[in-house]
Amino acid sequence: MDHISTISIAIFLLTLAAVFIFNSRVKQTSVKLVRGPPSPSILFGHERVLRNRSNFGELEMQWARRYGTVYRIGGCFAQDILIVSDPAALGYILSSSSSGNCFPKTKDSTFFIDLLLGQGLVAVEGETHRRQRKIINSAFSHSQLQKLQLRFQDSSDKLVSVIKDSLDTGVTVFNVLDWTGKVAMDIIGQTVFQHDFCSLDGKRNELRDALKTVFIDSQSNPSSLELMLMSLIRLLPDTILKFLKLVSTRETRHLSSVGDMAKRVARKAFSRRMGNDNEGDRDLVDVLGRALAAGQMEDDEVEAQLATFVIAGHETTATTLGWLLYELVAHPEDQNKIREEISQGRLQNGKLSSTEYDSMPLLNATIKEALRLHPIAHTLMRRTVQDECLPLSEPIITKDGKVLKYIPIPKGQTLLCSIYTYNRLPSIWGSDADQWNPNRFINDRAKPQAPLGMYANLMSFGSGTRSCIGWQFAIMEMQVILVDLLKHFEFSLPEGLNLQEFPAGPVIVPVVEGKASQGSQVPLRASFVDNGEA
Repeated sequence: MDHISTISIAIFLLTLAAVFIFNSRVKQTSVKLVRGPPSPSILFGHERVLRNRSNFGELEMQWARRYGTVYRIGGCFAQDILIVSDPAALGYILSSSSSGNCFPKTKDSTFFIDLLLGQGLVAVEGETHRRQRKIINSAFSHSQLQKLQLRFQDSSDKLVSVIKDSLDTGVTVFNVLDWTGKVAMDIIGQTVFQHDFCSLDGKRNELRDALKTVFIDSQSNPSSLELMLMSLIRLLPDTILKFLKLVSTRETRHLSSVGDMAKRVARKAFSRRMGNDNEGDRDLVDVLGRALAAGQMEDDEVEAQLATFVIAGHETTATTLGWLLYELVAHPEDQNKIREEISQGRLQNGKLSSTEYDSMPLLNATIKEALRLHPIAHTLMRRTVQDECLPLSEPIITKDGKVLKYIPIPKGQTLLCSIYTYNRLPSIWGSDADQWNPNRFINDRAKPQAPLGMYANLMSFGSGTRSCIGWQFAIMEMQVILVDLLKHFEFSLPEGLNLQEFPAGPVIVPVVEGKASQGSQVPLRASFVDNGEA
């Protein structure tokens, strides 16, 4: 099939898509009554608009204010897509996805996750997901995470030392994501593989360099053909999808390349550990090694789990810390108050216990607020495999004026569960939901009747048994690093800096305005804190 051109395959698939869509759209009359912005194009719907912009969130919040917590947008090839941020609907979708698998990921979502991460915990569905998660759970128990805290602290102390050395040489402005990325990569190495990647020592890490731009390079500003091919994956029957593997696009090339790189890194580090198994250890590599030896997992599954934690465990924490520091720079009063909170904490041999980290109200409130305003993944993509009826906590008004407390939706319907919009709903977070205010978590203002998510009612780690398995790992890591940084350094904003929430496929990355091509950046100015230790 090598002689078949990309254009020829695209024309073939477009023809199939036209027949498939024509035959399926008769079932979608109920969804058509849901209000939403008029589609700007039959061929592209709103997808070209949403994928070719420089700042995320403005359209989503504008539409939510106008049409409610469930509304309809146009997809490619005249699809109807429902955007969902209603808490009851989200709870139903995500709990059903966990138990009955009634709302699996869309085919395009699964396709691209598989390219990057392989058939690991994020990509697989149903019984395979339950089997994998059951095996991995023990590596992320609270008792196991407490054992890892000293390794978090060692890497964080090293980060402080490296930044001090930079300041001593006169460097005062730096991309904070370089440092949070390096420390997060080293923490993954130390805690998952018991191996030092030496990122903070200046050793170049090809994977970390690639992760800086992978989503921007692969998924921003797609061409018309790329957009159509991506959307076709969502629509076509499984028997046809194999043909798309013949089509090389910018997205498939970049994601496959970085995914292969992550698997090589993981495979090499895993091999180092296979001969050093200790029966009492319960870290991830040990758990996976035993599962492999017992025939509970295949080689490619183990490889995919490790690649998943190298990529997801590194990039999400690093980026969230970058946003958090940026917000503390924009709100210096909170930065100073956290520093006071740290100075009042009880130290044990110069270190804080996990209980003491958890007992710092403002520290934890700022972590929650950064996760709320700046979720890394803005959307969870789901589809129905049978006719469904979505419950709503807030009724919607249809195009013909009816008030609905439930929405009937047909089999095959695409649903975009909007983490970004849910995290900013005034009905949950208050009238200042679009503003930075960590006190909302201290004053218990964010307590809805039916809480969602794994942490503080936030959707940033997902919800249900498909939620992020490493969320406690991420919180503990951020606590340790943030305390160390604020204890030793004061951060401020370089003059004239404006950041944007740049949409890159399913994720949002911070970029300097007008410089998205340079990858994710959070440039900040650092100086020593005069606490007698610097």
